[in-house]
Amino acid sequence: MNVVSIDAFHLKYPFEPSCACIGYFDGIHKGHKELLLNCIEQADKNQLKKVCITFDPDPWVIFKNEKQKHLSTLSDKIQILSSYGFDEVYILQFSKEFASLSIESFHHLLKEMNIKILICGFDFKYGQFNSGNVDTLKKQNDFKVIVIDSVNFSNLKISTSRIEPLILKGELYQSNVLLDYIYSISGYIEHGFKRGTNVLKIPTANLNVDQEYILPKTGVYAGMVLLENQFYKAMINIGTNPTFNNQHLTIEAHILDFDEDIYGQKIRFFFYDRIRDEMKFHSIDELKNQLLRDIQYVDQLNFDECLLKNTRNIFFKN
Repeated sequence: MNVVSIDAFHLKYPFEPSCACIGYFDGIHKGHKELLLNCIEQADKNQLKKVCITFDPDPWVIFKNEKQKHLSTLSDKIQILSSYGFDEVYILQFSKEFASLSIESFHHLLKEMNIKILICGFDFKYGQFNSGNVDTLKKQNDFKVIVIDSVNFSNLKISTSRIEPLILKGELYQSNVLLDYIYSISGYIEHGFKRGTNVLKIPTANLNVDQEYILPKTGVYAGMVLLENQFYKAMINIGTNPTFNNQHLTIEAHILDFDEDIYGQKIRFFFYDRIRDEMKFHSIDELKNQLLRDIQYVDQLNFDECLLKNTRNIFFKN
């Protein structure tokens, strides 16, 4: 899959005729999936390039001038889109100038990008002051427009704004169902306090995480890690380790059936479901016994096969 950064005001790329879907696609959830699969189907049917158009940076970063937390980084987004079979991803460079484009200028841009079929969600907005919508898109004659209706679960629209609060509340299984894969964050393994190895005899991998991610509520989670293209079950803790009176938030995982030195390596933590709150124990032995029970729970837990399959399809590199 080819990834192309596009400056809307200086088009230099040799665009081929394409069927394209468009959106910010944070998290790429079940609602997005309907749109993406429709794009793939229409592209194949009409013998066009399969293209996904997204934006970077986040429009809110430009308008609010502050960092935003996301379900997925741009790198994650590209990896997920690659699993769908797109030929190309066009990343439109978002700026105040881009946001100020008139409706007509935006239509002209898509025409110049050789879009023959455009697929978008029913609530897609564009142009200055978000004055463009699916109705104005349909009025132009340069390309065909297909609008995807709301995708619902339990009679409510599936959206990033619905999933984010679930993650923040620690309701990871529910958020995973809406995502259609297991939520994850990535970073590098860093040195911790070594209490897991030296005191508890339960070694953990400490994650130096990308600050862009939305983090789940503090607590203990059943999950997995992906390390060097291998998945391992893991017990994951997010919190301050109150038994040791820490103040600094840490994210660490005990990786089941694993004992290797992995400091400095890239790793991805997957949060399947929340087990319990983080607790302050009266003794080290009490803490250790609870952690051993948590590990046993994770070891015996059967993950949802559909979520597991979708997660592997996205992140496992053949």
